[in-house]
Amino acid sequence: MAKLLFTGNRGFFGTRFEAVFGDRHTILGIDEDDVDIVNADAVNTVFEQFRPELVIHAAAITSTDFSNAQPELTRRINVDGAANVARACRAVGARLIFFSTEQVFNGNQESGPYAETDTAVPNTAYGETKLEAESLLREITEELWILRFTWLFGLPERNMPVNPNILWNAFQIAVSGKKTAVATNEFRGHTYGYDMISQVMNVPDIPYGTYHIGSSNELGRYELTRHILSEMGLEDRLDDLLLPDEKKYSKPRDIRLSTEKLAAAGITFPESGEALSRCLSEFRLRGAFSG
Repeated sequence: MAKLLFTGNRGFFGTRFEAVFGDRHTILGIDEDDVDIVNADAVNTVFEQFRPELVIHAAAITSTDFSNAQPELTRRINVDGAANVARACRAVGARLIFFSTEQVFNGNQESGPYAETDTAVPNTAYGETKLEAESLLREITEELWILRFTWLFGLPERNMPVNPNILWNAFQIAVSGKKTAVATNEFRGHTYGYDMISQVMNVPDIPYGTYHIGSSNELGRYELTRHILSEMGLEDRLDDLLLPDEKKYSKPRDIRLSTEKLAAAGITFPESGEALSRCLSEFRLRGAFSG
């Protein structure tokens, strides 16, 4: 049992993480209403009182549109706040897991999948601040795992938020019955939130470093959305529900991550299509719209 501090515990990932591990570890979850991570004194006080062994730092501004509109605020939260957490970890001897993102590669011109050794070229305030934070945290503490996430998916659950994701978006298309344009030239990994939750707690058993984490995926967003709707029993209505959007990305957007380094360390994930099918089965939605 670990003594664990989790920042950003009221988000999509944090609420589900605490539901899974709350009775297995001593967890202190904090969010913006509890502690202002930009306030170093406030962060230090919490760390000194709780004295965690492991810290998962998930708190961040993640919305691309909001971060681009508010770059200074985004930097304060995503960079300065992360640095305060890292310094507090160092002060109490806690190890740190830092959540980063595939979007550090959003401005790269070559196609993915990208390895950890590839040079990242972000082109959004979100990606830029996450990459800056990565570099700063490496200077502050050596007891650090940087995890660059693929896009998480999941469905609404009681008292838990849901973020836009490929599965929830497809479900909304199925319910509305409205024909919806979906990009054909977008390629990225899609990871079941509960797969990520189960594997994150294996990270402290591998060497410190930067890792790409999540499910691999060879399908574009349009094809993967067709897969989801087919699994829900709508294979005969795909052309009525989906319109391939070939104009959204004139040049393919490919921010897939290579997870070979993580797999070599013993942590693996199913492919996105397989994980989506399993999620639908677990929520009793596989074939739900058939007949």
